[in-house]
Amino acid sequence: MSPAIRFPTAVLFIVGGCCLVFMSMLGGPSLWYFACFCALIPIGVLWLWRPSLAALLSIGPLVSVAALCQYLSGVWLGALAFVFLVAAVLVAAELREAKGWWLPLALSLAFLGASFGADRLFTNKNTIKTYQMYVAVDGNAPWGEVGPEWPDGSPPVVVYRRMGTGYCYDGFHSKELHDRLASVGGRMVNVEYNTFSDFGREHSYNVRSVDGLVLNQGQKVVRHFDSFGGHILGEGEAATSTDECH
Repeated sequence: MSPAIRFPTAVLFIVGGCCLVFMSMLGGPSLWYFACFCALIPIGVLWLWRPSLAALLSIGPLVSVAALCQYLSGVWLGALAFVFLVAAVLVAAELREAKGWWLPLALSLAFLGASFGADRLFTNKNTIKTYQMYVAVDGNAPWGEVGPEWPDGSPPVVVYRRMGTGYCYDGFHSKELHDRLASVGGRMVNVEYNTFSDFGREHSYNVRSVDGLVLNQGQKVVRHFDSFGGHILGEGEAATSTDECH
């Protein structure tokens, strides 16, 4: 590969890798994408000196770029598909002159498999937790009014439970949920939560179901309700985190 092509190829991999890493940090689909995107940056530097080796090592991480397309649409999908095709053409052109290809290719695919396996085994693990929680269909809980009314003037449907001297709660804007729980106000129902963890440490949650009405299957939204949640400490002091609740 001539120097005139090596430099723009290196820039493509380095800049593209940095952009994908930044996007993953804002909320990428899985950890294995992040690992593969990070690998694109040093591979981009390698394109300047050993393009044949860089081309072989690029194959595994580029698989993750192709897989990412399933999460995009419109302009973003078109842009990513174009960049991927350009990178694939450059890699294919360099592979025609590659020698001793099997070891770098094996390392690239092993890295892809290891990052994918670690992601599936140790990250984004879903645990379902069930609580008995009280229901307030008028937006009023023991500590007072829970949040403002929704823009249409209706109060939130609130489920809450005691936590120490305070309460954990979630509020929803849903006529379907309101009608289902209208006769239950002041009593208790089962509320299920999906909690997600990486390497044993919980990092997020969503409400799986309320009184058997499924809202989320894992991270897949079944019913989309505007919602909010929180943790009220003793004496009505509001906390900004719900970590202790789930």
